[in-house]
Amino acid sequence: MADIKSPTAPARAAISSEPVFLREEEVRQGIELLFFAYRDFTAEPDAILEQYGFGRAHHRVVHFVGRHPHMTVGDLLVILRITKQSLNRVLGQLVRRGFIIQH
Repeated sequence: MADIKSPTAPARAAISSEPVFLREEEVRQGIELLFFAYRDFTAEPDAILEQYGFGRAHHRVVHFVGRHPHMTVGDLLVILRITKQSLNRVLGQLVRRGFIIQH
């Protein structure tokens, strides 16, 4: 990985033989690894969404509506923990463009 310096094999072995708790540096390295994994995991989907003029909020709505086609707006609000105004904006765009059909 080019983003951070990974410990060598002997260093990894030494880490695994230590007590369960982590030292501060190990915690920081773990946080960095999570950041880089998340960034790399979301980069391609973000690029695809951008081609449609959508963002992650649109993706979340499409995901949950796709998995539960008859869910209500209230259900979406509870699951996504967003304001009704935010959901209406995103849902309206998806409905107008034919990605979601509202009954």
